[in-house]
Amino acid sequence: MSKDTLRMVIGFGVIVVILIVWQFVFRPKPRPQPAATPVPAETTAVDTTAAPEPAALEPEPAAPVRLTAAPAAAETTLVLENDLLRLEFTNRGGALKSALLKKYHAELVPEGATLLSTGLVLPAGPVSLGDVLLNARGDASSVTFWTQVESLDFTKTFTLEDDYTLTQTVDFEGAGIVVEAMAGIAVTEGNAKEDLTHFHFYTRSEDKVQRYSPKSVKPPRDFEEPADWVGLKNKYFFLAVVSPEPGFDSTRAAALDDGRIGLDAAVHSAGRRTEMTVYLGPLEYNKLRSFGLGFEEAVSLGWAKPIALGILWLVRFLFRIFGNWGIAIIIFAILMKAAFYPLTRTQTKQMRNMQLLQPKLNELKKKYKDNAQALNQETMQLYRLYKINPLSGCLPMLVQLPVFWALYSVLRTFIELRGAGFVLWLKDLSQPDTLFGHLPFFGNPAIGLLPVLMGVSFIAQNMLTSTDKKNWAITIIFPIFITVIFLNFPSGLQLYWFMYNVLSILESILGLKGGIPWFRKRSTREPSLATAPPPK
Repeated sequence: MSKDTLRMVIGFGVIVVILIVWQFVFRPKPRPQPAATPVPAETTAVDTTAAPEPAALEPEPAAPVRLTAAPAAAETTLVLENDLLRLEFTNRGGALKSALLKKYHAELVPEGATLLSTGLVLPAGPVSLGDVLLNARGDASSVTFWTQVESLDFTKTFTLEDDYTLTQTVDFEGAGIVVEAMAGIAVTEGNAKEDLTHFHFYTRSEDKVQRYSPKSVKPPRDFEEPADWVGLKNKYFFLAVVSPEPGFDSTRAAALDDGRIGLDAAVHSAGRRTEMTVYLGPLEYNKLRSFGLGFEEAVSLGWAKPIALGILWLVRFLFRIFGNWGIAIIIFAILMKAAFYPLTRTQTKQMRNMQLLQPKLNELKKKYKDNAQALNQETMQLYRLYKINPLSGCLPMLVQLPVFWALYSVLRTFIELRGAGFVLWLKDLSQPDTLFGHLPFFGNPAIGLLPVLMGVSFIAQNMLTSTDKKNWAITIIFPIFITVIFLNFPSGLQLYWFMYNVLSILESILGLKGGIPWFRKRSTREPSLATAPPPK
């Protein structure tokens, strides 16, 4: 076994280990749900010495909340609804108990939990109203909760706009306000473990958006910098709370036991009325950018973001023309192949010439095995004679790398693909192709027709372009490894690569087996490798 083959086998062995770990870490698991908290039938007062301290505040001895107005007798639910959202509120804390995004069939509030309850910063200490039964009333566009605390009127109103935004207004004089969302947003995807890798906490301070992973807020972390908004995201959805004036004075974020993130945000300098805006919606780049607040930074487009935005625009444009995301991806693959044709043609030609020249290079190695300097000189002279640049085969790949990485970022997190079907067995282009089920090992990866076709097309392309039939590792083994890695990728990404491979095979057939005249054109001054004289 040659040294090159040995190194290749070792490299594939490393890939196998990485693949096993990857599939184990990201295997699909049942969606985690927090346990429901038992709710008492009636509450007349809350002793905050037993209540959890609002996380955004310094620990202080708490005083009991005195409800001098008659509290509500029982827990009630009020509903606000528009074409995009269905929101359920509970008078227990005046909080959100359900947020259903109709278009995406996604529930953002964890089962048994609530979001957007209110804490108060009273002179006697911090108080949470999360378990207090408030009086409630509602109409078609708003719900209002009220009671009396410390003999002062407390009123909280949610108003639903005609999009994914909600206005929260709190009227209470002489206290700071704490927005409580420590329950975090829910896991919304079937592959919970993969969804959890996208959970992050965001905050914007001085027009700079910062992102934090669950690991960076474990243990819980306090942020004392003023912020005009804070937010939580999973793979496809985003919750943001905006307090433009006076802004949040402090925030606490904490990693939850199941890998999600929760937050509390405080406005210590609140006056008689505090108004905030809440966004509960999809991670659609243009929609988020329209707010002018930097929400679009929550869309993960990677280091090739400018290219990713161009791809995003083009794929959406193709969808508007053809009306199907699968067809849009196929047309996009055709356009990409056409754009990269000059590069790939040069790359294929140089790689093939290098392979044809290999016997002559081997002769030089034998002849000058004891003279490295002469070997280098003769090798470069041979390259110049046949106009071969050893690096030219790599340069096209380097040019394409940012584009392919941007494409991966777009198709992996492109919310428009969520629930978008294509052919009979592909019901969701954002999920892996599972036509043949799952493998019972390697972390239970999905097995579908698209990745199998993609792997076969990789092998066919290599067999067409490779002149060294002994190089079995590159020809067959490497495409198999790539295919296995792609098993759990979204089927939209699998569809793109399969189509791109098919086009590459057609290109190879035209270029290597004859094809049309302009494809066969070559310089008359370039010597033929097949009839070239042996090296001196």
